[in-house]
Amino acid sequence: MLKVYMHKTGDTALYHLTSANRTIVGGRLMEFIQQKVVRMTLLGEDPEGCIYEFELVAQQLEGTALIHEWAMDMEILQSPLKLVLDTSSQLKDVRNLHEIREKWENSYVHHLRRKYKKMKEGLEELIAETSALLKDKPRFLQSLNGYSSWRFFFLDNFIGQKETQQSPLLLKGFFGQVDLPLLVDATWTEEYGIGEYSCQLTHEGKLDEQQFDRKHFARMLKDLTGVFNINAQLDVLMEEQIQYDKYHWPLAGEMYLETKVSDWYTVASAHMLECIDAARAEELKKNFNVAAEPAA
Repeated sequence: MLKVYMHKTGDTALYHLTSANRTIVGGRLMEFIQQKVVRMTLLGEDPEGCIYEFELVAQQLEGTALIHEWAMDMEILQSPLKLVLDTSSQLKDVRNLHEIREKWENSYVHHLRRKYKKMKEGLEELIAETSALLKDKPRFLQSLNGYSSWRFFFLDNFIGQKETQQSPLLLKGFFGQVDLPLLVDATWTEEYGIGEYSCQLTHEGKLDEQQFDRKHFARMLKDLTGVFNINAQLDVLMEEQIQYDKYHWPLAGEMYLETKVSDWYTVASAHMLECIDAARAEELKKNFNVAAEPAA
């Protein structure tokens, strides 16, 4: 956990986050690469946990579908986010959801209607879904707890254990209406030097066969492909590695999750984290092609 007693209110860090996703269904390929610079600031603590502000500084998008641009607009809408993490680094609350909802209702939704006015289908459905999400805090928290770069900040529950420990991880709605249950082995290692200390968390995950709803998954595949005698054998590869400094702030990390059915259905997600200084953040900001704020 990013322990508040080791830091002062106002302490901050800058991160370069890169996310890549590839989805293959038959011969159809959809992929995107997203880069972000975010500023993480410790605001304080209360009985519920530590309060952090995450602010989007800059972002970059390389995508093949309009929905990816919409996702970038959602990043802008949700900045800054004020999140509460408990002592196990689990996400407990978002303190400014009402402010985000007011921003959406008062101005942002009108901005998006102008921006996407040539979008003939699906715009109003996206708007309605976003409005509903912003009114449902449990669903909003669940959206942050998916397999995204947010996960880097919700992982560290180091309490001194050295042996490998296994725990369940449920990615709700990973396949639309179908959850992805995993069993994850976590291993902590520590390194000491002269006046130095660091630690690393390594995860290896596999499918939880007993909890996986294979019948529901098979029905989803049939609806997706129109093939009724489909083999729903799902192969999963999950690997994660995160390094922390002596205060348990993330320094660097990599995450990879691939789910695959034979050679015709694949969903692969990769995420990278790098702690950077202000000069590097400014350099990235100058080169990125998407503003961190909406156009007037």
